[in-house]
Amino acid sequence: MSTLIGFWRLSASLRWMAMTFVLCGTMVVEQASAADEKSTGAGTGKPATVTEAVRVLDLTTFPLLKGAKEPVNRSVARLSYTAPSDCKTAFEFQRKTLASQKWTELPGSNATAEYANGTFTRDGFVASMSVSPLGDPKQPGMVNVSLMLHGNVDLKKLPMPADLKPTYVGPQVAMYSTDVSVEKTAEACRKLLLAQGWQPYGKAGDTQFFKQNAIRLTAYITAAPALKGKTSVSFTAEQLSADVPAPADTVDLQYSDSTKQVLFDTKGSEDSVEAFYRKTLGSAGWKATTDNTVKIGFKDMVIFRNAAQDMFSLEMYEMKDEQVLRVTLKHQSAAEVAAIEKRLDEESAAKKSKKETPLTRVKIVLPPGAKLTEEAKTRLEFTVGAGKAKTTAESIRKGLRDAGWKEVVTTADAMVGEIEFTKDNQELTLSYVDTGFLHAEFTIRGPRVELEKATAGKE
Repeated sequence: MSTLIGFWRLSASLRWMAMTFVLCGTMVVEQASAADEKSTGAGTGKPATVTEAVRVLDLTTFPLLKGAKEPVNRSVARLSYTAPSDCKTAFEFQRKTLASQKWTELPGSNATAEYANGTFTRDGFVASMSVSPLGDPKQPGMVNVSLMLHGNVDLKKLPMPADLKPTYVGPQVAMYSTDVSVEKTAEACRKLLLAQGWQPYGKAGDTQFFKQNAIRLTAYITAAPALKGKTSVSFTAEQLSADVPAPADTVDLQYSDSTKQVLFDTKGSEDSVEAFYRKTLGSAGWKATTDNTVKIGFKDMVIFRNAAQDMFSLEMYEMKDEQVLRVTLKHQSAAEVAAIEKRLDEESAAKKSKKETPLTRVKIVLPPGAKLTEEAKTRLEFTVGAGKAKTTAESIRKGLRDAGWKEVVTTADAMVGEIEFTKDNQELTLSYVDTGFLHAEFTIRGPRVELEKATAGKE
């Protein structure tokens, strides 16, 4: 069973390699064992909502290994991070944590020095966990840890055409075969799923996606070389971290759980898409913050909030070359919105404080004969005789270094120069151009300094 745990994570080009191995090896079974059926307990109700999923597992609060880096992906239903550990130790840590949260480990777990994985169940929900070495020679002793909540859909109870024969049916993947063509099988599966309340949620090649509440179902229906031309049907399910709806008539719909965002194109009008979301989200307790769309740049937007102050952001704009409307709907929790607002407030306060900070006065000593062409608090422009730029620059650089400024030289030759200086949180730039036959031109500028000119030999 553990052989199939990571099956759906493979790229499309590798799936049939895995399928061939399964079909030709000893793992081929007509159905999951009775022990597996009894222990999973999946499918005890309708596809779960996010609220129902959080009651059994919330990966946004799941404990991490000691020394773990900030997770690269962390949502209600998914968690991926790296930490200093070996695979067995990391697996044991996750296993104990899940056990403490009343999760039951299913048969088939595997834990070695090279890899570890396992499947767990609680109250009809299924979760999987895997650990593998990071494989970065610059970071030895690090492992990748991944956890995923698959939801509460019992795959063996999905509506199936009568001609499908089970190849393997387990908690994470259900595989069937049939002599009926790919096209007819795909259409038959689609009709049965729609009749059971599943909604179309995009497709890609031989893969169809469906959604019900906060569960996404994947149906992969294709010709199977390993089955001598028969049609293969595979079903997997995943819990979504947000219930992000979409109209049925979409083109190239893509959902990302890490951003809790759905993006799609549609031939429908902006008015029809807006009306769909006002009705669909409104029936779920969401309220639009404006009566009409708001133009932000080239996009039309509508913001929806619920009683918990979570937020949906709807964005729409025309793709004239493709003659479609591009739509994005993104979910953010109240905590995520608050974190963004806090960061923006802090950035605004920092900018305000920076503006209110008195300018640092910097004395710039000009050589005798220098001609000032522009003078402002934060900028000086002047000229010196042809061929004198580098000597003048060296004199100014020495004066700034003596005053505690550190320099980073980009270019400093006889014809052109660009030198940056830093001191505390201040910045200053000296640049010049000297053709050798025209007056050499200098510019000194600093956004948070007040430049004070002086002439060599004078105070």
